[in-house]
Amino acid sequence: MTTRAPPAWPLFSLLGCLALTSPALAQGPDEPYRYPDDEEEAPSRRGRAPPEDTPYAYPDDEDAASRPKRHPARDSEDRDREDFRRAERGEEEEKDFERLARMDDPNTGIAFEVLGGVMLLSSPRGQMFGDPQPAFGGRFTWEYGRLLNSEPLREALWLDARYSFVGQREGTALVVGDVQRHYASLAPAYELTFGEGSDYGVYAQVGGGIVYELSRVEVGGKLTPAEGIKPLIQYGVGLRGRTKLPTASNLRLAWRLELMRFRRGYQDDTYAGLSAGLGF
Repeated sequence: MTTRAPPAWPLFSLLGCLALTSPALAQGPDEPYRYPDDEEEAPSRRGRAPPEDTPYAYPDDEDAASRPKRHPARDSEDRDREDFRRAERGEEEEKDFERLARMDDPNTGIAFEVLGGVMLLSSPRGQMFGDPQPAFGGRFTWEYGRLLNSEPLREALWLDARYSFVGQREGTALVVGDVQRHYASLAPAYELTFGEGSDYGVYAQVGGGIVYELSRVEVGGKLTPAEGIKPLIQYGVGLRGRTKLPTASNLRLAWRLELMRFRRGYQDDTYAGLSAGLGF
């Protein structure tokens, strides 16, 4: 009886299945299947630097070791985060610009000046131009228009606190009168400059205050004092300048030519003079 050998095809089929399943077992469960074309494509790019948006780092690239690996999704998040930061900084810069828009001039708008001129006092004798007497004093100027968020009014509006003194002495050998007047006033002004950004302009001013008057009458060697306070109204016009000084600081030469009237009661005193000082 002859024994028949078993067929060999089942053995070859089993070996073929094991050979096909070995690449699949080497692949992770969550990783996509790597096709041979994709695996051969990356190493085949010899001698060329990879694009900036690719995650590959080729062995032949000299900077491959120093260049950080980038991921498209992560780059997109970084760009969105940077755009947000840029927008946030832009809002802060805009707010800072609005605050600094009022301070584009490094000066503070404050000035101190010494004034001197001639005061034409109202004459009881009815003189046409009054009695001219020397007058001197000082003033403090504050440009309060800088507080307003308006460029045209920034330097057009300012305020004066002013003091001036006038002395008058007249009489005969028997009767002598000595009068001292102290003018104190607070007057806002409006200025029209000679062009945008100019440091010179003309102004009009109206304000009020008081005048303190001290009189001494001497009759035959006997002195009789008298004093009193009267309200006054100040108004007038002038020319104002703030000349830059050739120094590294922000100091300016503040000066004025002015013509002012002071009405005290029913009398009017006229002042013509100039002033000069420092602006900060």
